[in-house]
Amino acid sequence: MEQFKVLIVDDEMIVRNSLQRIISVYGHETFLAENGEEAIQKMLAVRPDLIFLDYRLPDLNGLEVLKRIKKEQEEVLVVVFSAYGTFRTVVEAMKLGAFDYLQKPYQNEEVAVILMKANETLKLKREVRELRARSKSVYRSDEIVAQSSQMRKLLDLAVMVGKSGDTPTLIEGETGVGKEVIAQVVHNNSRRCEGPFITVNCGAFPKGLMESELFGYEKGAFTGALDSGKAGFLELAERGTLFLDEVAELADGEQVKLLRILEGKGYFKVGGVKERRANVRIISATNRSLEREVEARRFREDLYYRLNVVRIKIPPLRERKSDIVPLAKHFIEVFNKKFNKKIKAITPQARKALLTYEWKGNVRELRNVIERTVMLTKGGVIDSDSFILNSGHISNTEQLVINLSAKGINLDEVNKLLIEKAMILSNDNALKAAKLLGLRRGALRYRIRKYNILVPLSEENAG
Repeated sequence: MEQFKVLIVDDEMIVRNSLQRIISVYGHETFLAENGEEAIQKMLAVRPDLIFLDYRLPDLNGLEVLKRIKKEQEEVLVVVFSAYGTFRTVVEAMKLGAFDYLQKPYQNEEVAVILMKANETLKLKREVRELRARSKSVYRSDEIVAQSSQMRKLLDLAVMVGKSGDTPTLIEGETGVGKEVIAQVVHNNSRRCEGPFITVNCGAFPKGLMESELFGYEKGAFTGALDSGKAGFLELAERGTLFLDEVAELADGEQVKLLRILEGKGYFKVGGVKERRANVRIISATNRSLEREVEARRFREDLYYRLNVVRIKIPPLRERKSDIVPLAKHFIEVFNKKFNKKIKAITPQARKALLTYEWKGNVRELRNVIERTVMLTKGGVIDSDSFILNSGHISNTEQLVINLSAKGINLDEVNKLLIEKAMILSNDNALKAAKLLGLRRGALRYRIRKYNILVPLSEENAG
């Protein structure tokens, strides 16, 4: 367990000293406060990682202190504890962002379980922070979350390509893998990074309109044209980058004119007689094989070779599974802010469900699933049944098989697996899960804490 700073807030000296002794055993640095105002001042001064906060204080209500703490330091983990707690108290505390709830009188083991849970949560938050900071510093983007070696190598290539000048670049990959994000990395690391980054979906325009949109048109070029004429995407991208997504959708005549730009930088507006020069870098992308399109004579071979000076092929999400959970955590943080939610973690079952799903829509589908899940989740934890997809729920309800080898078995791990399976089968209803296991609900709740099993807070689970 890593060391972190803990603030203990209670008006009783015996409680403060008792908690301090327990927590100090694990090497954590402790700070003490006996009322709400002192707690807030200590919090601002030492910036603790974890706070044990008494619900009843002589000057302020514990929930009011919790509100003020979260306003000043949103990331801090707060455990509310009290001898007078009710289910309503627990719900109110959790709604305000409490990390956990501890009932007085408490056992040393219960405090130890909370410290272990806090350690895992803090470690997770730090990993996500460091990963995002490292990605942003190297790739200059908040949207890059890459854990897999494939994506790190690919992103390093994108940075190198960005610094190589105006070399035409072709990005290939299935729909939703993040082709535009990679194009943005190339742009951000080029000498054109201060210029505009203009994205054009070549398949979004009706046949015959793409030319006027790409090159612009002069006044009176055709019926319905604006009296003032119109700037095309090439002109809008001046001194920057033009990203042509789904470039395989270009018609033959549009391909010819794009080839001319790549070879000589010259083009004409629709209805224009004056040649213009395109001061842009062109990056193209496709979810189809341009080689096959060339073989089928749907795409010009000469244009293909001009676009494909450097090729970046993005693997689908199912082939880089180590990126799935970090991306999910990143999107949880994004949508926590959007929907004002306080989701702190996902269960091991949910992680397994994420890793076993096929993700045909790649990162885009994952983002959409997490957005729906965060929006609809009521508690602070996401489980496997929270995920709603076009094909239904992702769930993990296969039979639990335990093999006893000659080397022996870890009974604690077996107990943990059994409890996790019972919670899944009972839809996270602690009373039903306890009956499945032949336990009292209190005994089950003790084991859930002991084995650090994450379950969503609900009326059935409180007791």
